[in-house]
Amino acid sequence: MTKKITAVPALLLASGLLACSAHAAPLPGCHSSDVTITRVTQFLDTTAGATTETIYDATLAGMPVGAAACAGAFRGNDGFEPTTNLGYAGDGLLNGGSQVASGRTPFPGGTFIDASHPLQDLDGDGRADDPGWIMLGKYENGRFTPSAVGGDSGIVQASFFSATETGVGTGTWAFTPDATVAQRLGSAFGRNYFDAFALVFKAGNGFAAYDFTPELFGAGAPGPAEPIMNWYGSYDVSDTLRAGGKDGLKNPAGLSHITLWARDPALPQPTTEVPEPAGLGLVAIAALALPTGHAEQAFTRLVNLVRRTSGDEREQVRVRLVELFETADPADPAVTKARRALSMALF
Repeated sequence: MTKKITAVPALLLASGLLACSAHAAPLPGCHSSDVTITRVTQFLDTTAGATTETIYDATLAGMPVGAAACAGAFRGNDGFEPTTNLGYAGDGLLNGGSQVASGRTPFPGGTFIDASHPLQDLDGDGRADDPGWIMLGKYENGRFTPSAVGGDSGIVQASFFSATETGVGTGTWAFTPDATVAQRLGSAFGRNYFDAFALVFKAGNGFAAYDFTPELFGAGAPGPAEPIMNWYGSYDVSDTLRAGGKDGLKNPAGLSHITLWARDPALPQPTTEVPEPAGLGLVAIAALALPTGHAEQAFTRLVNLVRRTSGDEREQVRVRLVELFETADPADPAVTKARRALSMALF
């Protein structure tokens, strides 16, 4: 059975972005389409015996969903691995650590940091300089080896991740945490956990990182009471990670390993709740926001309204949202993103 996505918890995707650092010798740039999600399932509850149902299937939706962003490719190995492994600044490659052999820092200050996923004060030192990336484990030689998180080796399990190789630099992957991991994560990270995950592919003499976030679906980080999701996808890094030949870039490189990371989000700051306008009132507010340069926020609110409503009200909002698309610049990335999100909401 396939149902519509109503509220997607953390660790899904946003629009494409290419990030590269001059602090490590780059290879040809990666693409967000190198790694895609083809299917998403969700547990029906958070108990050990919970079953899953499919909430997204690329064959039905008509398209796979690419990574939110990619970084690289970079020369060398993707070490070092974190020690404390709680997302602190400098602890691990994605948190601004240096490569073991070369001493280069591919991601100074941390990678995949933006206004929606800012630096935080996770170590309590009074400085918001912690990227929040936690290494969950490494897939190598046909098996996934879990990492200890903050010294706790019971959070991540060997069943969390698997992959296949269907060719040189191509294959499938699956991120499949168990139904009860939310409770274990909640005890470690509070009422929010993991607002993104990243896959780092190492092949030949290079590596590239791919980020997955919830914004494409208008969702944020979930709480421990929400059922966990599993993600299935494919990868083709054959054009990004290459080896051989005089220039070292002649042929696709065989996969060495994949490391799995997830980001511990900052807890939301207390706010004064303001009642949300309902129905077409919100549509009117969003329409006023378009000329002021806030199209993306306006479209996101309306897509979320489509998810929350049903029947005639939902159809009215959908129709008005499509009309707003027609009044906006079709080349605006916010329009493309919102159209895709609306399609997913209706699906």
